[in-house]
Amino acid sequence: MSPQFSDRTCETSPGPQRLFDQHRGRWDIPTLALLALVLLAFGVLVPALTFENLFADDTFSVLTGIQAFFESGNLLLGLLLLSFSVLFPAAKMLTIGVLWFARIDGRRRAELVRWLELLGKWSLLDAFVIAVLVGTVQLGILTEARAEPGIWLYLAAIVLSLIGTFLLQPLVRTREKAEHHLPTTGLWLTVPCAVLYGAGLSLPLIEVEKCWFWENQFSLLDGTTQLFARGELPLGIALVVFVLIVPTVRFVGLVALRLLRGTDSRAIVLLRAIDKWSMVDVFVLAIFVVVSKLGAIATVEPRVGMWLLFAAAVLSVADSVLLQRARRA
Repeated sequence: MSPQFSDRTCETSPGPQRLFDQHRGRWDIPTLALLALVLLAFGVLVPALTFENLFADDTFSVLTGIQAFFESGNLLLGLLLLSFSVLFPAAKMLTIGVLWFARIDGRRRAELVRWLELLGKWSLLDAFVIAVLVGTVQLGILTEARAEPGIWLYLAAIVLSLIGTFLLQPLVRTREKAEHHLPTTGLWLTVPCAVLYGAGLSLPLIEVEKCWFWENQFSLLDGTTQLFARGELPLGIALVVFVLIVPTVRFVGLVALRLLRGTDSRAIVLLRAIDKWSMVDVFVLAIFVVVSKLGAIATVEPRVGMWLLFAAAVLSVADSVLLQRARRA
């Protein structure tokens, strides 16, 4: 029978190293990591986005898109995307393999898995950039954006790495003593953050204008609807799950627990896990990248929804710090 985990201390439970060794015969985790690494290699090399206009089509892969930032002088954005969209995902998948096969101290292994889980969501930055581009650059016959197979391979690689990390977590989890407590004082962060986030969903984020021929205002809800309407299902699903559903569940759960002065350790552990995949901050950064990238083909103006989401992202990060630090008194 596989070992069971809870937040209660158990003196006779096996140590982290012994617990991990009991599962070394499993094949699913290393196989997922290897498959994700192969898909990532194809995902960053195969074309991921095409700009169509009256005169020519420009096709970009993840790597050539990053190269375009460097060539245009946007070194910071180029380094940002290179780090989070290529180097970190590759390092994450290799790390999963090392954690599985190498003999590493149990607590050190658990710490590495926690970092992989915490930073893993930033691997989706480039996918969100392409999602926003496809949802916004619809300037009639002048310019349109279309997703290519590379982004689907890239998304598949990231999803597989997320699944691999999720399967690895219970095998390295260490126990903590006493009972979790979520202070009600965090409401002053959670409630304003939820209000700003809700307003930012429906209000325009950016306005894209091509000379005096065409303009298009884009809100998060409008852009997501546009993705589904154009058949870009994986990108639309990624936005719905990570930018709409997960943050909403997080806000509702946090407000409910704090108002009820909840100390249910299982509910708090679940919220802490959900919190790590609430991607408001990643999506806001993706919008800033898009604003920079579109500057060469159109006039892009931030709108009120963008600033509301930016404020929500800042408050969300602060609220996350409080949630992740919530320990049992």
